[in-house]
Amino acid sequence: MPPSPYHQIRLQQGQSLQMQGRRDEAASVYRQVLAEDPQNASAQTLLGLLLLHTGETEPGLALVRQSLANLADVPALEQLGQKLEQLGHLQEALAAYDRMIALAPDRVSGYAYRSWVLEVMARHDEALRDIDKALSLKTDPTLLLNRGHILLQLQRPADALIAFDQAIAASGDRPHPLIFFHRGAALTALDRLADALASYDEALRRQPDYGDAFVNRGRVLESLARMEEALASFDRAVTLNPEAPIPRANRLALLARMGRRQDAMAGLDAAIAAEPANAMAWNNRGSVLNSLGELAPALADFDRAIALQPDFLKAHSNRAITLQALGAFDESLAAFDRLLALDVTSTATQLDKAYVLLLLGRFAEGLPLYERRLRPMLPGLDPGKAWAGPAQDPAGKTVLIYPEQGLGDVIMFARFLVELSALGAKIVLAVPPGMARLLRGLPVPFTFLLENASLEKVDYHASMLSLPLTFGTTVETIPAPVPYLKAEPDRVAQWRERLGSNGFRIAIAWQGRTRGTNDPYRSFPLAALAPLAALPGMRLISLQKGEGSEQLDQLPAGMNVERLGADFDAGADAFIDTAAVMEACDLVVTLDTSIAHLAGALGRPTWTALKSVPEWRWLLERTDSPWYPTMTLYRQPRFGDWDSVFAAMARDLKALLATSQK
Repeated sequence: MPPSPYHQIRLQQGQSLQMQGRRDEAASVYRQVLAEDPQNASAQTLLGLLLLHTGETEPGLALVRQSLANLADVPALEQLGQKLEQLGHLQEALAAYDRMIALAPDRVSGYAYRSWVLEVMARHDEALRDIDKALSLKTDPTLLLNRGHILLQLQRPADALIAFDQAIAASGDRPHPLIFFHRGAALTALDRLADALASYDEALRRQPDYGDAFVNRGRVLESLARMEEALASFDRAVTLNPEAPIPRANRLALLARMGRRQDAMAGLDAAIAAEPANAMAWNNRGSVLNSLGELAPALADFDRAIALQPDFLKAHSNRAITLQALGAFDESLAAFDRLLALDVTSTATQLDKAYVLLLLGRFAEGLPLYERRLRPMLPGLDPGKAWAGPAQDPAGKTVLIYPEQGLGDVIMFARFLVELSALGAKIVLAVPPGMARLLRGLPVPFTFLLENASLEKVDYHASMLSLPLTFGTTVETIPAPVPYLKAEPDRVAQWRERLGSNGFRIAIAWQGRTRGTNDPYRSFPLAALAPLAALPGMRLISLQKGEGSEQLDQLPAGMNVERLGADFDAGADAFIDTAAVMEACDLVVTLDTSIAHLAGALGRPTWTALKSVPEWRWLLERTDSPWYPTMTLYRQPRFGDWDSVFAAMARDLKALLATSQK
């Protein structure tokens, strides 16, 4: 039955009353219409939204849900969805857009709005599906921008960059600054820092008061070691938005990293003095103290922040992570459990808890939680084909293995391909192109996934980092068939000739990427190796490339480190020369980085220097590694104490040389 004209007039009167702030009278009008016409979807919608605005959530949602079954007005459904979004009722907003799409399947806005809600709900694959449907109906810069943003959330920065560039092209001569902002984020994720900086600069050229762009620009400049410029960028962000915590926290943390501790702490102390009950200020100070390695004072600040604001999730997270860094593992696990009680859906907290459990060797508990780190699968893979482990017999089946994280992880977890091959699987390996040449040395048959190859013939697939779980790995059953990688023989011969046979040759690496989350504390200064260099007959040979190489120009008097020249690993293939040099040397001494994993996978004698609480895979206390039988671990006895580490190495090296000379 069509709506009564009388009821339509009454509803318009109710809306007029509502706009005048006379909500009770408006509600009375809506109820009168519903008393006469209980299925009037417009009245249900208007009264439901009014009740939601006034805090009567349950009756309001009940009315909205009733209206969704009856409302056939597409523009009204669109407005209803938007109102529900604004009020935070995302499931109902999604239902409104579902109804809208069912009624008008060719209306672009239905897919666009539904995509946005799905993205907010972290259902990114579905959000991408909807934005692609919208784009199939209409090419639009805003839709392309949204597509790029979703792809960033899916950890697909290369695809996101394409979408942002398409958005710029579709915008004519007036692309929105937001496109350049998100484009900068994609370029940063791709480690194209100079290009990212240019993109943020373009966003600021178009919108000079864009505070968030100044923040991200500052972070990029910091990664480029352009500290003063980074500080100026953070300063500008603070000026534009003095009350925002993120720009101020970035500025203070940078001051601390620049060695300007007094300036950093003065700013933090001033914020606390101005607002002693401000939990955010205490948390910020704790974060900066943490970045300085002052863990106990940082913990006290996080405790104060939580006392002021018991549900302050970030402070709880910082506290738990700091307890872990202090070696208080039981307390750290308890802190993570308290945080999960406040936010049971937090994947970041579950993953942080996994790191502690794995570090303690509790793989049965930790590996399932470690799955929370999962990045989206390669585009085109069927989620239903995820390999469940040996119980799902892979013999004769094609199993695609793909990486997730850094190069060191690819090297470390490649060992499980030996296990998989032993089950009779036909392995297809997807890895970064630069790793292909090194991985050809794996002792199992496999093929590389070609670019744009069809995935239809894949029977199963698995992430490399999920293989320990699927194989039911424990500390005692870690497969360690070293060497499972090998250097190219002709390249080894070339480097043996270049290096010569004199002296005891130690290949060294001392610094990881400063943008890594474990820096600066997993890295050690090159000068810390002086006790090794001082032993008779020692030759220290640098494997360091990029960051940290500048320390070669700042060696202590009497310390010598050999450089390998501009042609060392200068091509597109990663670690080809590094592997050969390791084979040509007597020992590898390294920090916890991909160099350690490569040396271990090659079966080379390796001494790895670890901070007091290391990354989970090195476990605790032991001097050996179940992952790499030829590796010896040297651990800081106290946080920041590298002197003890290298004094112990020097003693052991001296004893090793004495034994070998007998």
